[in-house]
Amino acid sequence: MAVFDDHEQDALNNLYEAILTLKTPEELHSFFSDLMSYNEMCSMLHRWQILLLIDQGKSYEEIIKELAPSSSNEDSQSSDKGKRDTRKGKGRNSTKVSSTTISRVKTCYNNEYGGYRTALNRLKNERSEEI
Repeated sequence: MAVFDDHEQDALNNLYEAILTLKTPEELHSFFSDLMSYNEMCSMLHRWQILLLIDQGKSYEEIIKELAPSSSNEDSQSSDKGKRDTRKGKGRNSTKVSSTTISRVKTCYNNEYGGYRTALNRLKNERSEEI
């Protein structure tokens, strides 16, 4: 777990409290789009995708294959509705998933009291209550 000094921890707690005030996926998207660069958001998304695949029991090889960049996906983004893609760089869509990232996500996933487990368990419980 990362260690922050008292001033940084106070600021981090304030950030968490700000995030907890947001109520919809649209509000969260707007906030995170302001807070992070496109590539930072893609890195976070990649880790979540990896987590979901690990939770489904997928192997490293299956995860790498499933999250491999697709050239047709990139082409469709840049020509979406005739608009030019204005993001700087190619973004994370054009990069491969690293086995190091998969390993780190899996290590955190295996911690039954970690944040990934808490979030996944709550999502699963909410979805089962909806059925």
